[in-house]
Amino acid sequence: MDRRNTHQKELILKAVSGKGIHLTAEEIFQSVRQEDPRVGLATIYRNLNLFTQQGLIQKIEGPGWSCYDGNPVPHDHFHCVRCGQVVDYPDEYNPDMDNAAGQKTGGKILFHSTTYEGICESCLADENQAASG
Repeated sequence: MDRRNTHQKELILKAVSGKGIHLTAEEIFQSVRQEDPRVGLATIYRNLNLFTQQGLIQKIEGPGWSCYDGNPVPHDHFHCVRCGQVVDYPDEYNPDMDNAAGQKTGGKILFHSTTYEGICESCLADENQAASG
């Protein structure tokens, strides 16, 4: 691979890296373009898919939304259906769920990913404020 491609991959991985970072492909694209305006959106998607396949990052998705998590260690998430924010779910990953699912399916579960859908604390506060005033 040529140097430019390696440079682009490094910029993309840097943009999504970090614990608690959950960015859309568009947000990653905007971040990378600040450092290298020659990077195209197709390059972003291609490399995000590659990094996901390699286990370097996670893709979290639900109906009508998706984002990328720079923390490849299995863990769960919370997605606010109002503002779209995605955050790490604060409880520890439960490997017992993997064992139970493996026993029930007869398969070997490598990991699971649960995304809780709901309304975040900030959006609830906004709702309550609007209802009271």
